[in-house]
Amino acid sequence: MLAPISIGFRALQLLMAAVVVGLSVTLLKGQVVPPTPTTTRYSVFTGAFGMIVAFLGLVCLFISAIPALVPMVLDALAGLLLLAGGIAWAVGLKGVKCDEDHALALYDNGLLNEGCISDGKKGDRPICGVYSGDADDRKAFDRLNARCKYAMSDEIIQFILFAVSAILLLLGFLIMRKGKGGGRGTRGRYV
Repeated sequence: MLAPISIGFRALQLLMAAVVVGLSVTLLKGQVVPPTPTTTRYSVFTGAFGMIVAFLGLVCLFISAIPALVPMVLDALAGLLLLAGGIAWAVGLKGVKCDEDHALALYDNGLLNEGCISDGKKGDRPICGVYSGDADDRKAFDRLNARCKYAMSDEIIQFILFAVSAILLLLGFLIMRKGKGGGRGTRGRYV
């Protein structure tokens, strides 16, 4: 009974991890002035790691030779990495909102402004990547707003993936417990 639930959660984990990778790569590719923020690169890593863990978890459902502890440890690790990624975004975004009232905060945020170049004059606002090309104020805000929404989505999905990893870990413990008490060979059929 727990195996179909596990498959559903694994599919959700795989899909959401792919979304994290997609959002992070979109933010990464939009960076005009190097270097890319560490938070963005870390999110690509956490999303890819989440996809690998989800795939291995699905494989473990069908191959009983793999010890149940292996995917459980991977889920615990993935959960911690994803939690750290969500926290990194929350700290890096500094509570900005994706609206015109927070346009200056969006522009000053290093995770969103596509990188900046300072002209060296004290007190002058640096020129950021969102103004590259022929961008005017409206186009620059639209780019910042889109990047803000991508970043917030990345943050939220990583927190949700942390919860999914915790649920999968709980299901793993339940399946292991059932396998030991019921005498059936479900020890390796982890989530």
